[in-house]
Amino acid sequence: MKLYDRLSGDRLDRLPPVIHPGRYVLRQSARFNRHSQLDEGAVLSSDGTERCELDQETARFSEPDPALDDDTDFLTRVLDNIANLDDKVLPSPLLPTAVIDEDTHLNDLERALGDVLKAGHLHMISKRPRIDLRYEETVTEVSRARRLTNKTYTHLASHSECWQRQTLQGIQPKRVLARLSEDEYAIYENIVYARLVDKLERYLTGRVRRLDSLCEQLEKALAFSSSTDLNHRLFDEICVLWGSTYKAGSAERLKATREARETVAKHLKSLRSLQQTGLYLQVARDRQAGPVLHRSNILMHDQHYRHLGILWDALRQTVQSDRLSPAQRLHITQKRETDYSHYVGLVLRHALQRYGLGSDGETVWAGHVVRLHRDQFNWHLLVDGAVKLGLVPWAYPDALPAGVMVPERFWLCWPGTELNDTLDQALIGQALRLSPMDLYVVERMGYLVDRVLTSMLLEDYAVPLKPLPKMVAEGAGNVQGIMVQASQLQLIGPLSSADTVNMQTLFDQHTRPELAQTFRRQAQHLQALRRCPVCNGVSTITAQDNGGFSGQCQRAGCGAKRYWRRAKEGQWIYRLLFGDAPDFRVYGRRSMEFSIPHR
Repeated sequence: MKLYDRLSGDRLDRLPPVIHPGRYVLRQSARFNRHSQLDEGAVLSSDGTERCELDQETARFSEPDPALDDDTDFLTRVLDNIANLDDKVLPSPLLPTAVIDEDTHLNDLERALGDVLKAGHLHMISKRPRIDLRYEETVTEVSRARRLTNKTYTHLASHSECWQRQTLQGIQPKRVLARLSEDEYAIYENIVYARLVDKLERYLTGRVRRLDSLCEQLEKALAFSSSTDLNHRLFDEICVLWGSTYKAGSAERLKATREARETVAKHLKSLRSLQQTGLYLQVARDRQAGPVLHRSNILMHDQHYRHLGILWDALRQTVQSDRLSPAQRLHITQKRETDYSHYVGLVLRHALQRYGLGSDGETVWAGHVVRLHRDQFNWHLLVDGAVKLGLVPWAYPDALPAGVMVPERFWLCWPGTELNDTLDQALIGQALRLSPMDLYVVERMGYLVDRVLTSMLLEDYAVPLKPLPKMVAEGAGNVQGIMVQASQLQLIGPLSSADTVNMQTLFDQHTRPELAQTFRRQAQHLQALRRCPVCNGVSTITAQDNGGFSGQCQRAGCGAKRYWRRAKEGQWIYRLLFGDAPDFRVYGRRSMEFSIPHR
C-alpha cells in the first residue's frame, strides 16, 4: 500500500504497524475497512475503530486518550463553524460566538430531564419499582419450605439423603423440594431505567466538563481584559480579535454559562444519587437494553415509567455520535483535518497582516514578492517563489508522538488539546500549537513568521561585496551607511534615497549584474530593518564590531531595542527587547530571541 507521510515527507510502500490518524495520505485508491472507497490523495483517518484495513493489508490505529474525547468533539465543532464563516472579511480565529451560545443554553434533553427530576418520577421508580415474582424449585431445609410442588413426594421417595429418619408411620424429611418465590427486579422496564441513568450520567459528565472549559475560556478573556502589565499593542490586537468574535460583553456570557453549568451539575448530582440507592442497585450492570425501545404497556401508560421513553428518545437525538456508522465517523475525522488546515491558513493570514498581505494572498516586502500557497493540507510562505516557511497542520487529538520530525524550514501545527495554555514560550521545539481556544494564537504564528522573515534580513547584513571596482569604491567613500575596505564594500546602515540611487547606478555601470543585484537586495533589506518591527516607526541602526548592530525605535512610547551579535564562531543571536529579557506573555511577538548560523 503506497502512502505519503505528511510529517516527514517520506513515501511508504506498506502500512506501518501503528498508524496515527491523519498522518498519512494515500498514493493510490483503496478500500478502507470494507465500508468506504478512498481515492488517491485522501487522508487516512480513523473510523472510530482500532482496525485499519486497506485492501489486503492490515494495521491498527493508535488509541488517543479517552479523557480527551469530549475536547476533541468540541474542537471538531469549532473548526467546522470557523470553516463555514463568511471569508469576504477575514474572520477571527478565536472561539466563535455561535459555539458558546449553543453550549450555554440548555437543550431539549436537559430541560426535559429537569422537569422529570423536579416532578420526582425517577425517584418514585427507584423507591417503588414495578417488580415481578420469580419462582424456582429447589431442595431446601424443611424449615424454609413454604410451598411444596407436585414433585415433592416423588423427589423425597427417591432421595434418601433428604430423610431425617424413617419411622413406622413413614418418613420424617430433613430437606424437601420446595417452590421459592423471589422479587424479580430485572424486568425490561427496570433495565431501561438503569441503563438510562447510566447514559444520562455519562452525557452530563461530559457536558459539565465542556461548560467548565467554556467558563475557563471566558474567565481567561475577562482576566486578560483586566491585566495591567501587558504591552498595550498586544492588548489592543488581541482585544480586536476578541471583539470581532464577541459583539456582546463576555461578562454576560460567562454568567449565562455558569448558570447552565450549575443546572446541569444539579441534574448530574441527582442522577448519581439514584445510582447509589434503590432500584439501580438491584439491576445487574450487564443487563442491557437495545438502542430502540420496546414500547411495553408499562412504558406507555405508567405515570412514572412513561417518562423513561421520552428521555431515552431525547438522549438519542442529542448524542448523535452513538448513531454514526463507521463511514460517517471516517468522514467527520477527514473533514476535521481539512478544517484544521483551513484554520492554520486563517491564522497565518492574520499574522501576515503586518506585512500588508492582500486578499489575494500576496504582498511586496523588502523588495521581495511574498505569497501564500496551499499544497493539499500544507501551507507554504513563498518569498520570490522559494519556500521560506512551511506549515504542516495535523489535527491530532492527543500528545504528539515521540520522535516526530518535519523537514527543514517546516513546522508542525497541532491543536494541543492535551495541554494547558503555556505563555512562557511561543514555540515548542519544531512544533507550533494553534487552537481557537488560545487567545495568543495569532501571536504564536506571528512570532514564527517574524522570526523567519527577520532572519532573511539578517543573513546578508554587512556581508562584503567584492571584488569592488575602483570607480565604485571612490563613489562610496563618503556615503553614510557604507564602509569601504580595500576592494570590498559593506552596507552597515540605511542609505538616503539619493545615495541609494547614485550607488545603484555605479553598481549597474561598473560591476557584474550579480553584484549589482546583491547591492540592491542589501539596500532594500536595510530599509526594512530600519522599520521598527513593533510600531513600524523609524529605528536607528548602529553598526557594531564584528558585523553586528544595535538599534532603537525613535517613536515616542515605543523604544523597542534590537541587537544582532556574534555568540560564537558561526552562530549569531538576534534579540528584540523592551526590558531585560523577552517575555512572550507580556509582549507576544514584539519580544523575541533566536540564533541562526551566519557567515
